[in-house]
Amino acid sequence: MNISPARDPADPPAAPPDWTIEVGSEPVGESFYFFADVKRAGKAMFRVGIGGVAEEEKAKKLLAAKAREWIGEFLIREQQSGASSQDC
Repeated sequence: MNISPARDPADPPAAPPDWTIEVGSEPVGESFYFFADVKRAGKAMFRVGIGGVAEEEKAKKLLAAKAREWIGEFLIREQQSGASSQDC
């Protein structure tokens, strides 16, 4: 699924369209551990997870927010490293 755009002003900005997440879950006691494999153009980049959430929709929203935050930081680092390598 595509990473949904931010819905709350406090949410990280929306991710570019080439980033997607695949959400899964595993039972842990009476709750679930939800995780999202985050991909860029189909290539696995990282996994985020969250526990103690009983509702899948709530977990998806929280995972998408975590993913958007990580992606934003990654893209900044990527731009900075590209700029510094071009300066040499």
